[in-house]
Amino acid sequence: MKFCVFGAGAIGGLVGGLVARTSAEVSLVARGDHLAALRANGLRIVMAEEEFTVSPPATDNPAELGVQDIVFLSAKAHALTAAAAAMQPLIGPDTVVVSAQNGIPFWYFHAHGGALEGHTLQTVDPGGRIADSIGCNRVVGCVITSSNVVTAPGVIQNIGGRVFALGEPDGTTSDRIRSLAALLTESGLDAPVHSDIRGEVWVKMWGNVSFSPIAALTLSRLGPLVEREDLQRLGVSIMEEVQTVGEALGVTFGATIGSRLEGTRRVSGHKTSILQDLEAGRPMEVDGITGAVVELGRLLGVETPMIDLIYGLLRQRAREAGLYPEIGLDPLNAQAT
Repeated sequence: MKFCVFGAGAIGGLVGGLVARTSAEVSLVARGDHLAALRANGLRIVMAEEEFTVSPPATDNPAELGVQDIVFLSAKAHALTAAAAAMQPLIGPDTVVVSAQNGIPFWYFHAHGGALEGHTLQTVDPGGRIADSIGCNRVVGCVITSSNVVTAPGVIQNIGGRVFALGEPDGTTSDRIRSLAALLTESGLDAPVHSDIRGEVWVKMWGNVSFSPIAALTLSRLGPLVEREDLQRLGVSIMEEVQTVGEALGVTFGATIGSRLEGTRRVSGHKTSILQDLEAGRPMEVDGITGAVVELGRLLGVETPMIDLIYGLLRQRAREAGLYPEIGLDPLNAQAT
């Protein structure tokens, strides 16, 4: 089985490193100093219980790798339009693409079955170019609960959690998702298959839209954000608005805000990925996550005043740092339906 990780950073690197110890034929797509280190020294994975190095082929030119059976797509949401075009040499008629982004995924309304079937969120997939390039029929959804950092080029450290929840957009348990789950489980990841992967998306969105932006605005690790009463209260108010938007789409949340707070406390020392991006001078994920909920709120006629506030502040924080990928759309000015 040919298994390519497109975007072998903190998350993709962990997956690629673990799967490389199975019988799968793993390859990595990366760039810059990270790619140079992968080529020179291999991929080093650091976990609490062990450390190891593997040396799968690594490149910044997907055409060198050819058609894959599985592409694990872990590029950031704002980079997906370019990634979808660049990964075309990896895609054949039967290639499965595992979509592993934070936020509302580009395939969300594919096989949705509701009034918004086939709808495209412009904050997520401007002009529908990502879906057109990849093809939603080949996508398997993936919601990740795993804290990881690139501690040095070519070195990935797992801080906590290795849950990679999988789900078909139509809710079925297909042969391809069984095979994928078995491979990830063999590698050492926890890969449960869910019949309602969108519910998992929204449970993770609680944190993506609340404490992650607050962390970037305050330059704080997660601990103070859930322990200080004022900051926790702000986070909870945002989470409540996220839940209202999700429920307006018919989502059933399979957890409580309280349990989500407890989960955040367990990784209190972690820096969220958007804060890591800010500190490293990388483009920040703003529109495809927080902006997408603003866009959905307007579309559904649901008011989201606290999300609007945090979104406006986060956009400006990213602009001031020169790390805001402009999309030519302002969902704050869109009219409610």
